[in-house]
Amino acid sequence: MDYITKSQALVDRLVYMCDNTLMKTGRPTEFDREEALEKAMGLFWRKGYEATGLADLTKEMGIGRQSLYNAFGDKHSLFVAAVKNYGNWTVQQFTTTLQQPGSPIGNIQKLVQSIVSFAKSGDNCGCLLTNSMVELSPHDEEVAELVRSTNKRVLKAFQGALDQAVEAGEISGDTDTRAVARFLNSTIHGMVVMGKNGSSKAALNDIVKIALSKL
Repeated sequence: MDYITKSQALVDRLVYMCDNTLMKTGRPTEFDREEALEKAMGLFWRKGYEATGLADLTKEMGIGRQSLYNAFGDKHSLFVAAVKNYGNWTVQQFTTTLQQPGSPIGNIQKLVQSIVSFAKSGDNCGCLLTNSMVELSPHDEEVAELVRSTNKRVLKAFQGALDQAVEAGEISGDTDTRAVARFLNSTIHGMVVMGKNGSSKAALNDIVKIALSKL
């Protein structure tokens, strides 16, 4: 983290501490916290952490700065809450797909194939977890741990589906399901990054074809 970034982070925290002390008994929160968090998550997702300022956040969330401080703390605390929210949503989506009735391998194939559309949808913002890992994890242990813990949950969901595939006789009993889960997780992260950087759907579909051929 460079000097300017450190200085801005320090200013944000000092302003929060000062305002929080002076206005501890201020007016109660009068907005939908979850809706505001969703909007903040979307903004961080599109712009990244460093490029998103407090003015951007209050405008996007439709709240005042003090309301933001009262509900979430400083910018970093809000970012952590947004990444956690995104991670929970991601794990829920993956788990729902992987636990559908029918073929476990079919569910895995469906999930991996869906990443192509996700990677090329909307503004090609990529994955907030992956973006956070690249931008902040090297120097922000709190964010790094949050990304790691979310990835562990994704790996658990993949491995659970693979274990079910073994039990159903869809893949060999000597398959290292943990290793395959790691391979699939790494593959989808890579696909999302490639989609964000302009790779075509055809290129991503080629990756899916090779990845699924390994199952």
